[in-house]
Order: sequence, then C-alpha cells, then structure tokens
Amino acid sequence: VLLLLVFAIKAAILPLHFWLPETYSEAPAPVAALFAIMTKVGAYAILRMYTLVYGPELGATADLVQPLLMGAAVVTLVVGMVGILGSDRLGRLAAFAAIGSMGTVLISLSRFDAASTGATLYYVVHSTLAGALLFLVVDLVRERRADGTDGYAPAPPMAGHGMVAALFFAAAIGMAGMPPFSGFLGKLLILDALRDTAGATLAWWAILATSLVAILGFAQGGSAVFWKTAPPAPGGAAAADAAAGPALPALPVAAALALAAAIVALTVLAGPVMDYMAATAAQLYAPDGYIAAVLAAR
Repeated sequence: VLLLLVFAIKAAILPLHFWLPETYSEAPAPVAALFAIMTKVGAYAILRMYTLVYGPELGATADLVQPLLMGAAVVTLVVGMVGILGSDRLGRLAAFAAIGSMGTVLISLSRFDAASTGATLYYVVHSTLAGALLFLVVDLVRERRADGTDGYAPAPPMAGHGMVAALFFAAAIGMAGMPPFSGFLGKLLILDALRDTAGATLAWWAILATSLVAILGFAQGGSAVFWKTAPPAPGGAAAADAAAGPALPALPVAAALALAAAIVALTVLAGPVMDYMAATAAQLYAPDGYIAAVLAAR
C-alpha cells in the first residue's frame, strides 16, 4: 500500500494530485509538454509493480490493490473533468485534462488483466500526445494574445487566430475522446475490455459521463478565448497592425503540427499498434521469461 501511495503521487491520483494543477499550468510550454508523459510514469510503475512483484496471482495481495485503485481512479476522473469545466484559464484547463486522462488510464489499469492493459497502453500513448499538444497550444495563446494571458476574459483577436484555434480544438477533441481521433478509439477499447468485469457499470458511466463534461469544458474555454474577442484599442491602423502582430513562430507551430500528425497516425494505424500493445500486455502477465532473463544475467 505504501508503494501504491508513492506511485499514486506521481500519477496525480486523488487526493494526491495537489501538486499538479499549478505546476503544469505555470510551467513553460516545452516543459509542460514533456510533463504530459511524467504522470504516466506513475501508472507505468503501478503496472510493473503489481504484475511483476505483487501480481494478481499472489493470494496475499490479490484483492488489495484493485479496489483501492478503481475507487481512486473514478474519483480522479470525475474531479479532473469537472476541473476542466470549472477552469477560468487554458493553463488550468490543460492541467485538469491531464488529471482526468490519468483517471481513465487507471480505471482500465485497475483490472490487471491482459485485455484491459492492452487498451490502457494504447490510450496512454494517445493521451500523452494530446496532452502535450494542448500545452503547446496554450503557450501559443499566451504569446499571441495582446494581454499575454490565457484567461477567459475577452481580448483583441490574436495573430494567427485561425491556426491556433484549429490546433486547440484538435487537442480538445483528442483529450475529450471524441471521434475521429485515437482518443475515441482508446476509450472504446477500454469500455470493451471492461464490459464483462465486476464494476463495469460504474466504469462505463464514469467514462461516458465525464467525456460529456469534458466536451462542455473545452467548448466553454475555446469559445471564450477564440470567439468572444474584444475590439482592439483605438489608435487607427497602427493599433490594428500592432494587434495583428508578427507571423506565428515556426518551431512551436511545427512541434504542435507534428504532435497532431502523430495523433492522426495513431488513429490510422490503430490495428497494428493495438496488436503490439496486446502482445506487450500478454508478456506483462507472463513474466517468467523476464524473470529468467534477469536472474540468468545475474
């Protein structure tokens, strides 16, 4: 249980998520984008520890971890997605989206069987890419807005408004799990893997209901920042030119487009990727070869 708590802090599982919202929302964009994978390290540690050391076949702990993890994961998912709806700036929205995605990951992971783990691994890859994209877009908003913030208060239209808005809504679709991107496929795989398990009803309701909440939260944030703009300050053509600003910076936009392309590739190649994830999950639950290789090396 102590090990689970340590990994739960890293994975930002409620109530041990206290460090994440402000840390992620205030970090520079490249750092926050890299942080998108850091919470997944906590989930990876849980997966390895409770398949290799305290595996499901170990009678003493077989019924200990799963109920704890499932309950905490559902609460994490609900609070994360409600946090998206309650955010007043895009940075906090992205941070709570990261928390919500971890709830989805851990609901599936808590089953500790090969089918749900394979679906979890696919969704982990997707949520990492989508989360990184969202943080990069938030930074583009901060740099392009006249007031230099990512808050929901009306501001004059930013330079490159259309491109930034398109990238934001692509990231929002991915994080909310809407079609046609891989987030939808990942959630579908998770729901299918949990269909015949105990607690499936709770998991289905939690994932589907919070997906709707996330859609509302992203729509609220996107409409406030990109559609409810304020008129530029008076000053004639010079003020208009200053509000327009220079062209979008090439490197951040290229990085965001590369992440968006990776999400599309993950969607198109879902079959081969899922085959690989299923094989990986099968190996996790048959660790004899891994143990023999390590002990032989010793």
